[in-house]
Amino acid sequence: MPPESITQVIGERLANGTYGHGTVLPALRVLSLEFGVSEWAVRKALRPLRDTGNLRSIPGRGNIAVDRQATGPVSCGSRKIEQIIRARIADSTYAVRTWLPSARALAAEFGVSTITVRGAQTPLKREKLLASVPTLGTYVVDPHQPGVPPPGRASHDAARIGKALRERLRDGTYPPGSRLPTNAELSAEFEVRPNMISKALKPIRSEGLVFSGLNRRFYAARPTTEPPGLASNATRVLDGDLKGGLDHA
Repeated sequence: MPPESITQVIGERLANGTYGHGTVLPALRVLSLEFGVSEWAVRKALRPLRDTGNLRSIPGRGNIAVDRQATGPVSCGSRKIEQIIRARIADSTYAVRTWLPSARALAAEFGVSTITVRGAQTPLKREKLLASVPTLGTYVVDPHQPGVPPPGRASHDAARIGKALRERLRDGTYPPGSRLPTNAELSAEFEVRPNMISKALKPIRSEGLVFSGLNRRFYAARPTTEPPGLASNATRVLDGDLKGGLDHA
């Protein structure tokens, strides 16, 4: 299904209330399975809906349905936000050992300050439902491993972005010799800082899937499912085995 058709289907769901105001849309992976396309195609299909204001993307939360007739996010007190977060923990919207959206993202969602968001999280931390790691954020505590936070967000983001870029190189979205989007463009798309894009590209470059050119721009080397050198390494091993076999024959 082409991205334009996916845009139309999701647009209809937004219009008829299937995805009501404030609803978190299914994850890209879920939608990609439903429509039988790549996550990149789903992301492309959602972009026009974000541009028209029908969707709002919140880092760490996902794509949120927006009623264009609404005046904006409804302001909540810390007690109300605490109840909402508590309910999301209970129904696994915020699953055990996963990071919550940042205080800034939650503040934007609820139309409050980050101070109010942190105040709402305080009683949940006292109850050991939430815990925080300096510079990383707040996560849902696993009662069986209360002191073990989720994997670092940085490593998760780099792996997620690297996987998406490899898929694009393999399926021809970035044809051989084509110039990849800039780090700034990719960081806007994936909603991360530009240095996270550099971190994601580093292993891809070492695999020979991309190479750098002028002005530090990256170009697609060749679409492949194997890092360069893998086949030749396998051949060398095979040749060595054959030669060893002949020497001992």
